[in-house]
Amino acid sequence: MTDEQPPQSAFLHRLSQFASVAAPTSVAAALLFYFGYVATYARYAYFGVDLTALDLSTIEVLLHGAEALYVPVAALVVLTLALHLIVQGIRRMLASRRRRRLVRIFAVALVPLGVLLFARGVVGVVWPEVSHTEFPGTTPITLGFGLPLAAAGLRLRRAALGRARRKGPSETVVLTCLCLNVLLGLFWATNSFASAYGRGIAHTVGNRIAKERPAVVIDTQEPLQLNLPGMQERLLPTAEGQKFRYRYRGLHVLTEAGGKLLLVTAERNGRSGTIVVPYDGSVRVAFIPN
Repeated sequence: MTDEQPPQSAFLHRLSQFASVAAPTSVAAALLFYFGYVATYARYAYFGVDLTALDLSTIEVLLHGAEALYVPVAALVVLTLALHLIVQGIRRMLASRRRRRLVRIFAVALVPLGVLLFARGVVGVVWPEVSHTEFPGTTPITLGFGLPLAAAGLRLRRAALGRARRKGPSETVVLTCLCLNVLLGLFWATNSFASAYGRGIAHTVGNRIAKERPAVVIDTQEPLQLNLPGMQERLLPTAEGQKFRYRYRGLHVLTEAGGKLLLVTAERNGRSGTIVVPYDGSVRVAFIPN
């Protein structure tokens, strides 16, 4: 006998080790990219710019995804810790016959609460105007956690009455569906928060851009024919060898990506203007620090 593994077994063993590391990493990277794209899209849509016009790198999108996920991940950690403490407390109460009545009251309250939450989620789906004006993530959270809360209340009531039974195939299917419902609700809620986060960052930047971002003066060969709030146009004097004829002020740098400058005007009366110019020899750009 020998302790050496066959080549095929050794390969499968290494493959399983790689998958145990690569799969979670790939999922995390995919989630960062997706939510980063959602947040970045909403961020630049606020200024009237389609994200495809900027040609952002994958690293930039991933960084935006990390920013957007700070609050949802922190909330999920706190929720997990709270659920763990609640479950431990309920187990101690079930072990005491005197406290089982409190558990039954809590369980009975969970059922209508879960049904009401689920109904609120359905309202947000049926009437989109409700979900558009609510706090980000309200509809997906209520839709995803409503039925699981009601099911938890029913199961907890049976346990408090001493009627707990083994899980059958049907209960396993129901439990799986409820878990999937929670995951979908969490994904949807994070998507809503990422979009709201992008819009919130854009609104903050738009209000403070004149104070925090450098001003820009651009010279062009042809008039831009734009009537943006806060942008000033001036005709340059003609001179030999002077190819630039028009000068524009009142612009500030928002970002640079893909060889393009995204310039915006300071907000006036809740309105601002945005232009995208090539960062090459076709225009002359001068940066003025604040």
